[in-house]
Amino acid sequence: MALITRVTRLFTADVHAVLDRIEEPEVVLKQAIREMAEEVAGGEQRLRWLAAEQQQLEQSLNGSDDAIAALDSELDLCFEAGEEDLARSLVKRKLVAEQQHKQISQQLDVIQRDHDVLEATLAEQGQQLAEMQQKADLLIDTPSVGYVAMSDPGISQDAIDVAFLKEKRLREKGRQS
Repeated sequence: MALITRVTRLFTADVHAVLDRIEEPEVVLKQAIREMAEEVAGGEQRLRWLAAEQQQLEQSLNGSDDAIAALDSELDLCFEAGEEDLARSLVKRKLVAEQQHKQISQQLDVIQRDHDVLEATLAEQGQQLAEMQQKADLLIDTPSVGYVAMSDPGISQDAIDVAFLKEKRLREKGRQS
């Protein structure tokens, strides 16, 4: 069983080595940067959605505060008039409003925490993306160490033939010595 595992690992390593040679590192790097940029863009979209949700919840919270304040003034009026049955109904509505207020407040806290965490994460990811783009630009624009670009600098065929003959003569003299 151990032999099969070792052979499988060896085969997998060979396949990976072949794939590494086939893939162009520049293309893979550019694709990774595109994927990082898409992830950051998705996070920014989620951040905007959370901000809109937060604003909506804050408006609901303010509306809830206003409703509770209105119920309090109505309760004051009921107690002054001695209308206990009506006051009981208003107390029930106030309890429901306070319960909704509490739920909205909890939701707002969760949204604010998510917003803050996502904002910090996006700042870090944005910085990493910028650093990665700078490094990629340097790697892609600069030829790797030891690599000499093979271009035709305008050497004529005659110059090549003369240099060939000189090299040949040097080697022949080297063998005779």
